[in-house]
Amino acid sequence: METQTTLEHRMLTDTLGAFGEGITTILSAERGILLLEGWLNALRGDVGAERILAELGELRDHLKSEQYDSDKIRHLLLSLASHTTALSHEPSVDQATAGQLKQLVNALRNFSSQL
Repeated sequence: METQTTLEHRMLTDTLGAFGEGITTILSAERGILLLEGWLNALRGDVGAERILAELGELRDHLKSEQYDSDKIRHLLLSLASHTTALSHEPSVDQATAGQLKQLVNALRNFSSQL
């Protein structure tokens, strides 16, 4: 369980780093695919993560197809942001992690608005 938590925290840090601090984010499809693969590995086996895993997998597969549908990508990012918001309010999530999750929600929403 400790390895799982560590991997999830590492993915959270890596993802926030990829999105950066600014409003404008430049994230290649290849980098996005790598991040999505990391999240799929980090969340695999988590109880209650099935829906998020399905959406992460769908987004990864869509990016791999190289026939990008901006509306579909935007919808998946906003859905992931919604799930992440709910997760940040879970009682089991510590305050520091909740803060990072809220940063991730903002990054996902900002990125989706750039598509």
